[in-house]
Amino acid sequence: MSLAAADKMPETAAPRPPAAIRRVTVVSGRLVVEWDDGADSLLPFTWLRANCQCATCRDPKSGQRLAEIVDVPLNAAPRRINAVTPEAFTIEWTPDGHRSPYRAEWLKEHDLSPAAIARRRPRPLFWGAEFADEAPSFAWLEIVNDPRAEHRALTVLFERGFVLLTEVAVTNGMVAEIGDRFGHVRVTNYGRIFDVVSMPDPNNLAYTDRALGVHTDNPYRDPPPGIQLLHCLLAEAPGGENILVDGIRAAESLRRIDGAAFEMLTRMPQHFRFADADTDLRARQHVIALDFEGNVAGVHFNERSAAPLDLPLEAVDSWYAAYRRFAELLRDPQGEVTVRLDPGELLVMVNDRVLHGRAAFDAGAGRRHLQGCYIDKDGVESRWRMLASALPPAP
Repeated sequence: MSLAAADKMPETAAPRPPAAIRRVTVVSGRLVVEWDDGADSLLPFTWLRANCQCATCRDPKSGQRLAEIVDVPLNAAPRRINAVTPEAFTIEWTPDGHRSPYRAEWLKEHDLSPAAIARRRPRPLFWGAEFADEAPSFAWLEIVNDPRAEHRALTVLFERGFVLLTEVAVTNGMVAEIGDRFGHVRVTNYGRIFDVVSMPDPNNLAYTDRALGVHTDNPYRDPPPGIQLLHCLLAEAPGGENILVDGIRAAESLRRIDGAAFEMLTRMPQHFRFADADTDLRARQHVIALDFEGNVAGVHFNERSAAPLDLPLEAVDSWYAAYRRFAELLRDPQGEVTVRLDPGELLVMVNDRVLHGRAAFDAGAGRRHLQGCYIDKDGVESRWRMLASALPPAP
C-alpha cells in the first residue's frame, strides 16, 4: 500500500465529547453510574476504593499510588455519595470515613462494562496472500517530518503486524537509528546491530544463502525480542525474497479446525535453545500464547532453534501431532506474502505475530546484505500513545 493509500486509512477514533454523569446509585453491592448517553457503568466498591484518586492515595505529580492494598478495607462501601455533578462526584467510605473524588472522564476511560473492555482490547486485522498487493508501506521522510504519518505507520504496525518503510538512507547503522526513534534498541548476543550476509562458518543459518522456513526470532530468550527491523543495504544476488505469514491468523485457523491441537500448543510449551562458543540460551515458550481471556496473544515458532521436548511421556506424541498440524498451516501458500527488499527498504515486524522466512539466494552471483536490530514492543507502544496525545484534533 502506498503512502497515498495509507492516508485514506482511518485515524484512531475521534475524541468523544466529555462524558456527563446523570445519576449515581448503589445497586446489589455495586456503584451504578448512569450517563447522559444512556449507558451505565457498574463499578465494584473494592475496585473504586483501591483506585482512589485523592492526593493521599496517589501522588499528584507522578500519578503513582501511595496507598497500598493492605490499607484498603475489605468491606469498603459507600457511606454517602456527595457533590454529584455532570463532571464528578465524591464517595465517603465506610468503615474508615475516607473520601475519594472521581471524575467522569476518568470513570469513562476505565469503564468495566463488557463493551468498554472490548473497545480497549487490541483488534488485529488478519491477512494472507490476498494482501500481497496491499502490503503497507510508508516513506521514511514522511514519517520523520509528519507526526500524523508516524502515528499512522505505528497504528498499521500493531493492526497488521508489519510495515515496510521506503526511501530509507542506505547507510550503515541506519536500522538502529530508526529503532531508537520508534523505541529502544535491545542489545543481544548478536550485538546492537546484526548483519545478515552469507559468511563462512556461520553460527546461525541466517548467515548463509540457504532458504529459511518461516519463524519468529529468538524464542530461546525470555522474553523474546518484541519487534524486529530488517534494512536492505545490498540486493545484487538473485533470490532471497522475504516470506511473511500472519501467525495469529494461522493460530485462529488451527483453533477453528482442530481444537484439540490448538489446546495442546497453548498448554504444553516448546523448548528452544541457541548455543555457540560464547552463548548458551534456553527458554520455554508456548507455541501459541493466550491472554487471560483466551485470545491469541502471540506465536513462538522456530524449527532451527527447537530443542528436544521436556514434557511428560504421555503428552509427546499428541504434542508433535498438534505441532505438525500448525506447521502445515504456516506453510500454506494462501497465507504467505512475499516481499523482495531493495536497497533503501526496511521491514518492521512484530516478532510474536509475523513469522518471516526467505527464499534461497545465489551468493556466487552477487552480494546480499541486510542489517537488523531488535526493539522492545512496549517502547514502541509508548511512542504510539505519546504521538496520539500530541496530535491536534483532525479537521
